[in-house]
Amino acid sequence: MNRQAYMGTARSTMYLRGYDRLPSIDGTGSFSIDKIKGDSSRLVLRMELSGQEGFSLSIPGKQNGQSWKFSADPSEVSIKDNGEINGSVTTSAKKITWKGRLFDDKLMLDVKTKYLSEEGGIPEESILDTHFELVRSGSQQAGGGQQGCTIVWESRPTFNLYSGGIDLIYVPVCH
Repeated sequence: MNRQAYMGTARSTMYLRGYDRLPSIDGTGSFSIDKIKGDSSRLVLRMELSGQEGFSLSIPGKQNGQSWKFSADPSEVSIKDNGEINGSVTTSAKKITWKGRLFDDKLMLDVKTKYLSEEGGIPEESILDTHFELVRSGSQQAGGGQQGCTIVWESRPTFNLYSGGIDLIYVPVCH
């Protein structure tokens, strides 16, 4: 999957304090793999909302055949041979859960971020729920369903969920 990506639409909804629903915001998303070295690689998930807001995450893991896995107690994210995606990553400030399915030509993924403490004006116990519907570049729906899209790979800062630092990773950008 190196230098191929899943791109398309994303929708985020914030629930302040876990129950006070704010209006949903539409954006674009991408899912790719970078930094491949032997059986090690990084999954990269990006979500861009209007107004230049959004998030980008990378997770280092190991590939075994068609499956991929990240594990660092108490966190684990996996992609099984059948494409099922499950897992959670817990940091001191957030718990991020992943649930979805990866197909040869598309990705359906739900990512929920629960704030374990107040952060940047977002109250503790708030939940950011993001749904991705992405298609693989080069499939029948080229450009992730985005008309006139030329995919360019650019180096961008991406938050590393394992180390807590920022990595420069090549990600697909629609121009």
